[in-house]
Amino acid sequence: MRIDGWDLRFKILGILTFVIGLAACQPDTTCRQSINIACGVILQGTAIDSVGEMTEFTSWDSVSVQGVKNDSILYNNAYMVSRLLLPLHVDTNLTAYTILWHEDTDTLYIRHTNTMKFISMACGCAIYHVIDSVWYSGSRIDSVKIVNSTVEAVAQDNIRVYVTTL
Repeated sequence: MRIDGWDLRFKILGILTFVIGLAACQPDTTCRQSINIACGVILQGTAIDSVGEMTEFTSWDSVSVQGVKNDSILYNNAYMVSRLLLPLHVDTNLTAYTILWHEDTDTLYIRHTNTMKFISMACGCAIYHVIDSVWYSGSRIDSVKIVNSTVEAVAQDNIRVYVTTL
């Protein structure tokens, strides 16, 4: 069987098109990483140690976090927790989490606005958030502060929670 120049060129062109098409595809995990957005919550506290001096705490043990009216547990008796990554609701402007510190329980409320941003044709859109206000109820949280109100795809610190230690 004879292959003339045109047949060979079309075969090479087809193979090159296939290879370039494969190289241009991005795995689905790339899209998931860019559209999974979470609010960064830093935990900070102070306590008086055994000799009466003020000690700063930057991590906690036995921390559990669960969404209010949600049965999924984000942190389950976690050890050495200094930062929480909490996803915010995309279909409502209020997200609440129950935080369990050993036997004490607090609830953290985050009011936010949601904005849809186009990522790419392959990935679609992501919902970014702007935190309007934060408040709490319970016994261990002493105060809260918004340090960066914009919640975007880049992991960042958005809220600082000051915790009373026992």
